Formats: sequence, structure tokens, C-alpha cells
Amino acid sequence: MTIKELIESSDPLTDEALQIVLTSREETTLVDYKLTFHTDEEREWLEITKDVIAFANTFGGYLVFGVKDGTYEIVGLDETTLLDLRDPNLLMQKINRYVEPPITSIRCRAIEADSKTCLLLLIPPSHVQTHFVSKDGSFKFPSGQDKTVLRQGTSYVRRSAGNHLVDSRDLDAIVSRRLDYFKSSLMDKIARVVDAPVDSKVLMVSEIQGAEPHSKFVIDNASDALPVKGMSFTVSPSTIEQEIAAWIAMTAADPGALPSTAITWKWYSKRKALKLTETQRIHTAVYCLLNGVPAFFWLQGCKAADIKPALAGALSARIGMDTLAHLLGVAAFLGKRFHGSLVKKLSESVQKRIGHRATTFPASGPREGLRADSVVPKRARPGTPGQLRQQLEQELDAIAVSVKELGIERPELTLQWRAQQVDCHLYAQDNQYA
Repeated sequence: MTIKELIESSDPLTDEALQIVLTSREETTLVDYKLTFHTDEEREWLEITKDVIAFANTFGGYLVFGVKDGTYEIVGLDETTLLDLRDPNLLMQKINRYVEPPITSIRCRAIEADSKTCLLLLIPPSHVQTHFVSKDGSFKFPSGQDKTVLRQGTSYVRRSAGNHLVDSRDLDAIVSRRLDYFKSSLMDKIARVVDAPVDSKVLMVSEIQGAEPHSKFVIDNASDALPVKGMSFTVSPSTIEQEIAAWIAMTAADPGALPSTAITWKWYSKRKALKLTETQRIHTAVYCLLNGVPAFFWLQGCKAADIKPALAGALSARIGMDTLAHLLGVAAFLGKRFHGSLVKKLSESVQKRIGHRATTFPASGPREGLRADSVVPKRARPGTPGQLRQQLEQELDAIAVSVKELGIERPELTLQWRAQQVDCHLYAQDNQYA
């Protein structure tokens, strides 16, 4: 099987696919090798953003980390780099700072070879969108001199083994591929009808009236539906409650199917108007936790017996160290024993990375662990508790709404932390959710 066929297959990250890519020993339009990746260097994030845009705008492709360029010697990656690169949320957050429209379908998988661990990043082709640089991206040399890597309004494609700025010929090629894709898609749909058995039935399906609101969805191949590993929902959610129910169903079918950070901030901005079941609130809280969005609002009134397995399950997701630390901070509200049980599930190296504060149960209680006790300064202006609560609610609303208003994926980090602390201050329960 060729690498192009692998990318177009139903599962481009099988063991067989990884072995073929890793041993192809040639940089092409579809494969690029990287010796390593320093996740703390802005220069490298800018360069990888260029790679991802180019692959997505052409035929898709694989970025292979842990292999020497030229000699193709397998050297592997250290554990820290592996942990960061295996977090698809972090990857898409970093890359989409400079990409419009956002790239949302990046996948990755590690592979062992010669007793070393490499990582393959899959960038599928964007059949219906062309991605451009949304703003200038630059870094500083040690001398202090600025170097601009990405220019607003530019775009890239892959030619041979390199990235190239899009020119008129590339645009013609992109349009041609898009037309071919639409024609192929249309012919496929026509073929399904022509090839259907003569005794097949067509059923008109609607939402079941009287059932639990927004919980029943039919699986089909609707063109405007949400995909789930070959399946899709024929009902396009018309309310946020329906949208949440659809995401819960999708995650049940594919644990890797998760709403984006921007979507969960949208839910949080509308939190007071939503009518969700307890199960839906717990799922929503987990989605928010995995995206660094405040979560305590959703857990109000939920039972500890239902929250604990959801948090334990979230621990296995590919998340960054800050998010993991916050998850443990939330777990502390369910008791010292439960918090300790989650910490024990982490490797020693991960425990060291997230720090002593996150892995140790706070001596003064869970609120201290998330710094919610410092939300209101001791010398705050006098006012009634009701007035203070209203002010904090308004602050939370402003942070959440800013995501949509500014067209960003998430607020800047300091505002994100502030929102988590205020959410904890206002909504966290101190009775261990008994």
C-alpha cells in the first residue's frame, strides 16, 4: 500500500501504516522527518505550523518525530517531548493561533522501533477548506533580534519534499482537487441509491416526542451530519442541549471525539440558560476540564458516586500538565482518599512535572489548592455578599463571551486561570458532593 493510499484509508494510523511510513526513508510531498521538537521554543511551533498548513492544503501527510533528516536514523524522543506531542488539544491550540480556518483533525500516535519511541503526526487533507496564516508569527533570537516566520494572508502547499508559498498555479490545483472531491462524493451518493436492494425501505426519522429531551439521535450517512468513525447523526443539533447530547453519544462511540475548546467556552457562556440532566452535566464538566474551561458550575448537585468515575476516566485522556493539575484540584473536592487514588495512577515522572502542589492534598482544604480562597482580596471594597457574587458572575460571563467575540479558541492564560478560580469560588461544594 502506498503512503497516499494510507492517508486515504479508513484508519491511517494502524501498526502497519506506521511501519510503512517510518521505514519509507524518503522525504516526499506526503512525509517529513524531524529529529526532535522543543515544545518550549516558539520558533519550532511556527515552523511546524507552516508544515501542517502545507500538508492540509495539499494531499495530507505525516510528520515523523524522532528520525534524523537525511540519514533516516531512528533516534527516538525523550519522555517530556512525547507527552507534549501526544496531546492533540495542545497541538491544535498552538497551531491554530496562526491558522484560519482552524485545523481540527490532527491525530498522532507513538511507535516503538529499535527500542526507541518515535511519534507520527497525521495531517489529513482539507478537502473543503484552504488554510491561510491569520496573523504574523515571529520569535526572538538570543541577541534580541526578531525573526518573522509566518506572514498574515500567506498560505503554503507541499511540493516535492518542502513547503512552498501558494502561487496562482497552486490555487488552480487546489480548486481542481476540490471539484474532483465534490464530484466523487456526489457520485458515491448516487451509487448508493442505484446499488440499493429493490426491497430496501426508506424511513423518515424524527425526534421521539415524550422521551428524555434531546437524548435520542439516529445514526445514518447524512451529508450535513457529525461524523463518528463512519457513522453520523442525522439530526443537526438546533439547541445547545441537543449539541451536548450529540457529543456525549459521539464520545461513547469514539472516546477520542471531543468538542473543541471554543465550543466548551460557548457552553459555559450560556450555562445559566441550559437545562441538562445530571449525567449530561457531568459529561459537560469533563469536556470543560479537558479543555481548561471552568467545570464546577456543572457539578453542582451531582453525586460523588457519579463524578468520581468520570474524573478517573478523564485522567487517561491526552492532556497537558496544567490541565492535569487542575483536574487533580477538582478531584480534591471529592476527598483526600480519592485525590490520592488519582495521583497514584500517574507515573513518577508525570508527578514531578505537575509539581508537589498538585499532587499533595492541600493542608487548608481544596479551595487553597485551586487558589479560590484568594479570589476576593482581603481589602476588597465593602459590599453585600449578593453584590459581590453578582460582580464575580459578571466577570466570568465577560471572560467566557470574549472567546466568541474575539474569534479565539480560548482566553489568554491568566484570564483562563482567573475564570477557573472564580468558578471554584462560586460553585464548588465543600461537602465532598455527598
